[in-house]
Amino acid sequence: MDMKYREILTGDRPLGKYPLHLLKRVDSPTNKYAGEITRRDPDETAFDRAANGEYGEEIADLIKKFHGREPLLASFVSLQTHLAKFGLPPVAEEKAPIPEDARILTRHIKALAYFAGADMAGICRLPQSALYLRTEERDPIECDLSYAIVLLNVKHTDTIRSSYGREWIDDPTSFAVYQRSACQAQVIAGYIRRLGWAAETSIFDKYLTVMPQLIIEAGLGEESRMGIALNPFVGSAFKTSAVLTDLPLEADKPIDFGLQDYCSNCKICAEQCPMRAISFGDKELYNGYEAWPLKYRNCVTGVVTNKTGNICERCIKICPWNRPDNRPENFREWDGNVRFLHDSVNRQAGRLRANGYREPEEYTDKWWFPLLYADGSLIDAPEFDYAELDRRLAAMKKDR
Repeated sequence: MDMKYREILTGDRPLGKYPLHLLKRVDSPTNKYAGEITRRDPDETAFDRAANGEYGEEIADLIKKFHGREPLLASFVSLQTHLAKFGLPPVAEEKAPIPEDARILTRHIKALAYFAGADMAGICRLPQSALYLRTEERDPIECDLSYAIVLLNVKHTDTIRSSYGREWIDDPTSFAVYQRSACQAQVIAGYIRRLGWAAETSIFDKYLTVMPQLIIEAGLGEESRMGIALNPFVGSAFKTSAVLTDLPLEADKPIDFGLQDYCSNCKICAEQCPMRAISFGDKELYNGYEAWPLKYRNCVTGVVTNKTGNICERCIKICPWNRPDNRPENFREWDGNVRFLHDSVNRQAGRLRANGYREPEEYTDKWWFPLLYADGSLIDAPEFDYAELDRRLAAMKKDR
């Protein structure tokens, strides 16, 4: 293959919409690894523990009904279930006549990720510790593939700004990007297999991997106080999928944009969590790495018992890193100075505090219908009660 006219595959110019190339790269994640990270069983995740009855029969019963009680979410879930079961083609017996240069293939795959619609893409070596021990069907996961291609997709910012974070639209904002991420991963994995290299997908409802670890190791985020990975440009308002492969690639390094210090001092998410699930304290050692502890039972209970929405994403809504100036055009002139990012976040924090942690869009831009199924028919669903939550948050502040 003649490459002399293919500078896009051999050069250094940025490929994506966001300036990932300007971020500070470090040799290891900023949430320090302090021991061996052991592989986890899916049953250890908070939702699985709740579904298995650990948090009580009432919570387990509510989880069974969780994704089918509201028509928009149910519509997303039914398609996502199909995507998770969508099969991949066999790996071609002969490799395609393309260069096996890792740099060229890396830029090719990242360009494909953006072509397929991903907002950001990163690559890391696949650590065995990031693999779950088994699938949801209880089949053991054995994977000797070398790399993870991580695909990040941003939630609909205007809709997030229109909700308080505990309303009927909040889970559909996640599933809309779960689906984009799943489609991208399935296409890329199918393509790689047709080229003659092995590839598997790790997507919602069929995750083979612990995604936060891959996000961090692929240089797309840092660990946050909320217990989820946070991206310097779009905060935590995103979802991801991954393609695992043995295609020869170049790995990205983790990033450092000062989030550990920022989260140590901010604490807005902890102040605004209605379930008191987020810690005000320091990091602790968890499974070989440092992280802020979470009260998972409080979080899941608050999610499934929410009577005004499908889920609780108050922390994601209220985190000042999830600011309105998060689109690619807002970073066109950015030179890599982290102070620019922090100043933008501080302005958002100031706006939140000055406006009682609300935004004007919450009152005017709710385009969705609050509906619930009841005995097979749709009825008006309870809408969010600002006064009740204000009382709860005021009581929490008094108790601290």
